[in-house]
Parts: sequence; structure tokens; C-alpha cells
Amino acid sequence: MNGIARWLIGIGAVLEAGAAVAADPTPIAEILSLPAEERHRTALVTARGVVTLADPDLFFFAIQDGSAGIYVKAMHLATDAEWVSLRRSLHLGQEVEVRGVLDRGGFAPVIVLEEMRTEGDTPLPEPQRPDPSRLFHGADNCRRVELTGVVQGFRDEGLHWGLVVEVAARRMLVRMSKRHLPDGPGKLVDATVRMTGVVAAIRNTRGDFLAPSLWIARPDDLEILEAAPAEPFETPQVPLDAIGRYRLEPVTGHRLQTEGTVTCALPGRFFYLQRGLNGLRVQTPSDASFAPGDRLRVAGFLDMSRQSASIVEAVVKKIGHEDPPQPHRIEPDELVRLNTEARQAGVIAEPSNFDGCLVTFPAKLVEVDELNPGKVQLILSRGASTVPAVFEGLDISPFMGLQPGSELEVTGVMQIHLQGAEEVASFAADPVIQQLGLQLRSAADVRVLATPSWWTPQRLAALLAGVLALLAGMLAWVWLLRREISAQSALLVREMRTRRDAAVEFQATLRERNRMAANLHDTLLQTLTGIRFQLGACRTHGRLAGDDTAEHLAVARKMVDLAAQELRESVWGLRTAPMEGQSFMESLTAIVKHLGRGHAERIECRSTGTPFVVRNFVAGNLLLCAQEAVNNALQHAGAKTIEVTVDFDPALGRIDLSVRDDGSGFSPGAEVGPEQGHFGLTGMRERIERLGGTFTLDTAPGRGTTVRAQVHKRDYDSQIDPSEGRQGLPAAGATTPV
Repeated sequence: MNGIARWLIGIGAVLEAGAAVAADPTPIAEILSLPAEERHRTALVTARGVVTLADPDLFFFAIQDGSAGIYVKAMHLATDAEWVSLRRSLHLGQEVEVRGVLDRGGFAPVIVLEEMRTEGDTPLPEPQRPDPSRLFHGADNCRRVELTGVVQGFRDEGLHWGLVVEVAARRMLVRMSKRHLPDGPGKLVDATVRMTGVVAAIRNTRGDFLAPSLWIARPDDLEILEAAPAEPFETPQVPLDAIGRYRLEPVTGHRLQTEGTVTCALPGRFFYLQRGLNGLRVQTPSDASFAPGDRLRVAGFLDMSRQSASIVEAVVKKIGHEDPPQPHRIEPDELVRLNTEARQAGVIAEPSNFDGCLVTFPAKLVEVDELNPGKVQLILSRGASTVPAVFEGLDISPFMGLQPGSELEVTGVMQIHLQGAEEVASFAADPVIQQLGLQLRSAADVRVLATPSWWTPQRLAALLAGVLALLAGMLAWVWLLRREISAQSALLVREMRTRRDAAVEFQATLRERNRMAANLHDTLLQTLTGIRFQLGACRTHGRLAGDDTAEHLAVARKMVDLAAQELRESVWGLRTAPMEGQSFMESLTAIVKHLGRGHAERIECRSTGTPFVVRNFVAGNLLLCAQEAVNNALQHAGAKTIEVTVDFDPALGRIDLSVRDDGSGFSPGAEVGPEQGHFGLTGMRERIERLGGTFTLDTAPGRGTTVRAQVHKRDYDSQIDPSEGRQGLPAAGATTPV
């Protein structure tokens, strides 16, 4: 069985009598007695009873048998239309059989409806007159009962009226549809009524019972036994200082009236009346506005829930105006002493307990808190007492500007909060003062006597924290600076060492190259020259018998000429670059020009920027790098044009050297290296990096090759190598074709 058919509810009518309910009905009392673990959607139950509560505006109804009553919810119906049909078809006195799962509900178990059938109409169960001790402890939940009480007020709950009714000296909420009271419940206030209905529970979200309520299903179930007076102020008048005190005849739940002068008012909520040194809090649903000094007469109901007499559900009439009562000057500690001694002696506090009275006293402001928009609380300290003072109004800015630590004089209505005042039914013990409070009326109730020193403990602590934070920041900065200096110093030492090594290596290489060049020139070159001379002489004067040696001698001569030329090139390469008496660019131009002899490639050498003087070991390494790059381009690139460019940047002390060809190029990483016996690129990179510079190679197959070297002039170069190039440098920007 599933879907709409499962619910067996026809549109516009109840389920027909022929619908079957599987199991035999169980007495409701037995269902309610099932163990707790079976009350949460686990037990499938069947119950039969008479409908005692049915309202089209409610999502539940109630049934009762001879043992107990239970609420039935229809929250699992397939569509809203089905539920509307069911609610409209149900009426009081129907006997129904319901089947569903048992749910633990908000307080007592309920049945979640799955199937239902009707058995016809039957008389309603006779209402019981419950024992208040059972009623106000939740024992009569879902039973049809009859109660008598005095209506003291009402609330608008949308589709229903909520009547506040005093029953057996306790207030409870009674609900009924607005359809049954079309003229409203106003005429019921202060009337004695008899009510018949089904008991429900007011509970918290934990399922704890707080108070009973009553659902009235029909207009006839609310009967007026004693009508309310036509005029609220026809009720007995009680002096303000006698409300809540001893009477020979006990106070009933009907209205009483009193009068007094307004000291403080919060429109739509409550106000305070005072007469002499007796104050009274009055709660009213009226939103009328009253001012201090207004003379009012009020008619309402006595309320002791605050453990201090007050009037609730009051009707108010203004009867005049006079000067507001003057605040009584009393210290909070003195007020506590008066009440404590009176309680211990079992007498009334004299001259008053001052609850609800206008008082004034000096105090020190401890803290200002905005509780919510339009409500501010001042925490005051005076002697051994701490007193919260509350103001509620549109403008709380004057209070928010008060400085903690200020000496104030405050005026307001004293509120004595007693232990147990928040409970519905207090324990049987003398209430003791739990806390004093003050209700402020306006910013004028707070007068600043003295402002605190600017150097408050909080500001001193903040200043000290700031100083410590600054000191910590400075120490951290010094530590970081020292670490950075150490790192830079180590980097500088490393760079100086590599540049010094480069200078030493350059000078040693220079001396060795010059020595080898001299030796080659003085020995091997001279020897080859002598051989050439001898071969020439042999050709001129000598003949071998029977042979013509001319051809052989010519070949030998050519071989000797070629060896001599290669030897001259080697000697030139070993000799130092022609830097003596020349600028860097002049030396570079000379090297490039020499390298280009005998080659078809067009070589251009140019410079940009303003040239400056550098040490010979720097210039020499750059020249050797340029020489190697140009020679590689001539030997391997197959280029048509080679461009040698030098850019001088005096501001940065930087020289950028680039050698670019338009030759075949190669794939980076595929070039021959030291493993193959070629040290050109590796040597260039090592020379530049020893100077602390950067060496880059940009090439690709078919895109040519660009070699770039960048070095900087250093102030300490003079300590490494005192020699330097010629001062008179040519202007940059010229282009020299080779």
C-alpha cells in the first residue's frame, strides 16, 4: 500500500466506512505507556476513539477513548488537497479508527496518520474537572476537561485568539478560532468563564513540560459565568502602597485599580508609578505615551511573577499632571543593608525597599555596552555594589560617548532583582536580593562629575605593548639587516676573489703567451724561415744528376709558406691583445679586423653609450671572449654578416658585449664541448662568470647565433689590478666595417 491510496482519503469526504484497518485497536493508555524506544517512528499502532478536537486551521486533531486521549498528525498525506479535505470533513463526535506510526512528539507521544476509517457519530466524552496539581504538571494532556477562570487578557495569534486566563491562581493560555469570536475577546476581559476543551502542553525544545494550555473547539464551549464590569474602573480601588500586601479576604483574579505619578515610561511595554516611597511597575498593551509627572489611574491584574507586586494587562486613564517625584538619594550598599536586615527580622523594610522608586547616587563608570540597537547598558560601581543601568531609546549616542572610569551621578528607577524571580513558581523561601538594577529615562539622568585621567591602565598597557612591539620590530630589523650585510659581504668577497683570480689568471696567461710567442718566433719561426731560404738556394744553384727538382722544390716551398703563415697566426693569437696605448674599442676593432683577413664574411664592429675606462684584466677577458666568439662564427657558422656590438652604461658601470651572426646556428645543448676536445664556449662562460658577469647564448638551427657577455666595473678593481687602459677614449656610436 503506497501513494495516495495508502491514505484512503477522498477529496471532499472522509474515508468510507468500508476501508479496512489491519490490526485490532489498542487502548490509548496502553499506546502512551509503550517504552520510550518504541515512540520514535518505530511502533505501528491502531487506536479507536471519539474526535474531541478538529479545526480546519490545525495540522492535527485529537481523539479520546475511555482510557486516555492522544493527538493525531496527518503530516504524511500525499498532497495538501488531501489534508484540506480531511480537516474539513472531521467534526466533533465522530468515532474514528486510525492506524499509523507512533512519534514521541514535542511533549507526549502522537500518532502519525497512515490509514483512517469512520464509524459514525457518538456522544463526546464528559469533560473532567481536573485536579490543578495534575493539570499544571502535564498529567491531563489531550483530555477533554472543563475549567473555570478569569480572563485577564488576550493575544492575537493569527488565525486564533490566545486568551490569558487565571485558573486556580495560575495563568494559562486558552486558544480558540477567531471564527468563534467574530467580535473579538475584548468583552471577556475580567469576566469569569467556564471553558471546555482539550488540554495541550507548552514545552521547550528538549520536551520539558512548562505549562498547560487549552484548545476550545466550539463557541458553545466558552460560557460566561460572570460578566466583566462595563467600565474597567468600576473595579475595587487599592492604594498603591497596599497592592500585594495582607488582606483579610484573599485577592481574586479580577481587576483592581490604583493610581500614582509616572516616574519612567517605555511606550507599549511598561511604566512605573510612584506614591511616596512606594513604586509600582505597570505593564500595558497600550502604546500610549506618558511623561514623568503624569498622574494616572490604572486598572489591571495583580502579578507576582517577579516576586514583587506589579500590574499587568492594565487599562490606563490620565487624571492630571504634577511635578515628578524627586529622586531619593541613597547608596546601593545602604539599600542592600535595609532589605537584608528587614528580611532577617521578618519585617517590612523602612522607610522602603525602594523597588520601583526613583533614586539617585554617585558611582564610577566601569563599562559601556550596546546590548542591541536602541539599548545601552552602563556598568556602575559604588562601594561593594555593582549596578547595571539600562537605557532604551532611539538615541543612545550620548551614553556611548561616556569614558570608563568617569565619576558620575546617576538617577533612575531602582529595580531589585530577587533570587527565583525568573521561575514560574518560586520555592517557599524568603527571596534575597540577587542584583540591583537601574532603569534610566534619558541622557539627563547621567551627569559627569569628573572624567578619568587620559593615562588609564588600558592606555598604559597599550603604550607599553606598542613600545615593546616597536623594540621587537627594531631588533628584528637589525638582525635582518646584519644578516643581509653578512650575505652581501660574503657575496662581495666571493666576487672580489673570482675577479682577482681572473686578473691573476689573465696576467699569468698573458705572460706565458708572450713567452711562448717569443720562443716560437725566436726558434721555430726562424728555423722555418731558414729552411725556406735553403730551399730557395737549392733551386737556384743545385741540380740533381739526371733529375729536374724544380717541381719538388716548388711544392716544398708552398708547404713551408703555409706552415709559416699558420705559425704567424698562432704567434699572433698567443700575443696579448693590442691594448697598449689603445682604448678598449680600438683594441676590439684591431682584433676583429685581423680575424677577418682572408674571409668573405662582412664583419661590423660598433659601440653605443659613453665609453669609460676599465682595468686591463677586465678588458682583456672581454677581448678574448670576443675573439673566440668571432673566430667560432668564421669557422663554423657559414655566416654572411657578423655584428660585434659593445654598449657602455657609465651610470651602472656596465659593459654589454654581443657577437651576432646570421649563420646556420645550432640546437642549444647539442654543441661540442670539453668531452669532444672543444673548450671555446666553456672558456668564454668561465671567463665572464669569474668577473661576476653573465654569459648567455641565443641560437637555433637556421636562425644564427648571438653570444652576449655582461660585466660591471667595480670600485675595488684598482686594488686587484692597478693597470688601466688609455684615458682618451673615442666617442661611441661609430660603426667600423671590417
